[in-house]
Amino acid sequence: MASAPTLAPSNKETTNYARLCRLLVDGGTKALRYTFDKFHSPANLFNVLKAGSAEHSTLQSIRKRKIINATQWGKLYPSPPSSVTSKDFDITLLLVLLRNICCLAAPTTG
Repeated sequence: MASAPTLAPSNKETTNYARLCRLLVDGGTKALRYTFDKFHSPANLFNVLKAGSAEHSTLQSIRKRKIINATQWGKLYPSPPSSVTSKDFDITLLLVLLRNICCLAAPTTG
């Protein structure tokens, strides 16, 4: 009978690493959301994303290239559509939106 894999005991280094990762994701998401909301105010986000807009066409193109997944698409176009909010966007989606519909350039060094 096979035994369950033994987990490495947590030590101060791994705990600090986990805290740093969490800080980067949480803090990074907050910073990206703040920046995104400066480009597209939460009150106007529904109008920016509505069908027929240039942003909608761009997002459809990105979706076809599978850069945006179905879950993220559902966050952009919830039911009812007027309930869209950047508070529901994850860090990856925020970065894609900033680069593609906010004209935020990618870093020159990669």
